[in-house]
Amino acid sequence: MMPYKSNKWLFVLAICCLFFSGCGYHLIGTGNALPPHIKTIHIPVFENTSSQPEIHRQLTSFVLQSFISDGRLKIVNKEDADLIVDATLSYYNLRNVAFSSQDLVSDIIIELEIDLKVTDQVKNEIFIKKKLKQQWDYKSTPDLADTETARLEALNQAYIDFGNRLVSLIIDQF
Repeated sequence: MMPYKSNKWLFVLAICCLFFSGCGYHLIGTGNALPPHIKTIHIPVFENTSSQPEIHRQLTSFVLQSFISDGRLKIVNKEDADLIVDATLSYYNLRNVAFSSQDLVSDIIIELEIDLKVTDQVKNEIFIKKKLKQQWDYKSTPDLADTETARLEALNQAYIDFGNRLVSLIIDQF
């Protein structure tokens, strides 16, 4: 009978361990994987070395809005920032990927790439350095105005995705 009581206690102990231990997961946007000294961020207007002029300003605006909406890091001036984001929009391309039966373009992909460097100004070291690519597709129609509207909407979606991705990469660290 001794083995039965021993197994029973092991079983109770295992159940208690499972019950009292957390799974370690949290919802994105609720946790924070940053070191405790990082509370603020500075995001200047991105550089633009791509073939498309002026789109870097709107991309920067969407990225700023993503950090403001998230709220876990305060946007501040460069002098007061714990983290400084330096980014360059280095690539922009439109790629035709599908054609109609009349050999007209029907689907187009916008490709964007940024070179990202985030510096921990408190420790004076690079926090993150990497290239990020984003693409978004849209439909082309014989009406040029409709196609341009679709391109701009796709570009906005790509900017939103970039903003959310940067928040996740910097704050959640994945």
